[in-house]
Amino acid sequence: MSRVAFGALLATLVAVSAHAMSPEIDTDGDGKASLAELQAIFPELTEDLFREIDSDADGLVNDEEMMIAVGTEMLPAINSDA
Repeated sequence: MSRVAFGALLATLVAVSAHAMSPEIDTDGDGKASLAELQAIFPELTEDLFREIDSDADGLVNDEEMMIAVGTEMLPAINSDA
């Protein structure tokens, strides 16, 4: 994906959701999701898919990575009515 297309996708996703990491996912409140936190919501999530979503390879999924994963349908959107 080109940088321009990626930037456009990211801008669209940011406009749709300013806060992608919901409290249902981020149960420890650190602003990021571990594999275990994501698997609690998405039991079908594999370690391989988690590594693909975790684009900076820090072992956690941040808001930006989560928005991209949802926007590219790697993960389904979570509706939070909290």
